[in-house]
Amino acid sequence: MTEQYFLLMTDQESPYCSIYPYGILALEPDVELPVKAAQLSFPFDVKDISSDEIFWNFDKPEPLLFDYYMGKGHIVSAEVMAIFDSLRLAPHFKKRLTVYMQGKQTNHDYFYIAFACGEWLKGVQQDPQFIFYDEKNSDYQLDRNGLPLPTGQIALTEVAAQYDVFEFTNCHFLSSYLVLNAQAKAKLEQQGMKAGKFVPLQEAFNTVVTDRRLKLSDLLPKVKKTIKPWFADVSKKS
Repeated sequence: MTEQYFLLMTDQESPYCSIYPYGILALEPDVELPVKAAQLSFPFDVKDISSDEIFWNFDKPEPLLFDYYMGKGHIVSAEVMAIFDSLRLAPHFKKRLTVYMQGKQTNHDYFYIAFACGEWLKGVQQDPQFIFYDEKNSDYQLDRNGLPLPTGQIALTEVAAQYDVFEFTNCHFLSSYLVLNAQAKAKLEQQGMKAGKFVPLQEAFNTVVTDRRLKLSDLLPKVKKTIKPWFADVSKKS
């Protein structure tokens, strides 16, 4: 089953990719420079925004050419948003994204998506309808914070089959990425998906580690070295 699922990632090697677009997400357009710091925490506060529109403010012009970009949520072109609207997405919040550069509105046509994350209590997801990563039947190691690292086979819950597109809420390492089934992938590939790449779900962990320039040892708990007292060797010789 999981062989039919994929992770959607920003393709940093794409000529359409803006690796670090230095824009600030905000509730209002910023016409005075420099652009003010963010007043809200994206994507977590999006659920509290009543407006259907938010703004992406830049101090200087940026070549925004991508169809997909992941950064504190998901930014997609209008063409990709139309495809998403035809698919079964897990509970989410959609906002029209208006882009301002140097205090002036541009003609970029983007949407912003943030997925609902359910209810949490002491670090544990309380709502079964938001649990898509099947921890019980997956192979993983615990990271330095005691959270599962999906280093082995990834299993999905039955709830995942209800959706074409969703985010993991109970697998922290992959929680920022979109998970798509084969149908969603096929539709998006027909669009072209400039600056987006699809990674088989079972290869997701290694791909994310490589893209982030990490090593597995950077994520696992540190192994405490046992220091042998100096007098231990002396006592053996005497």
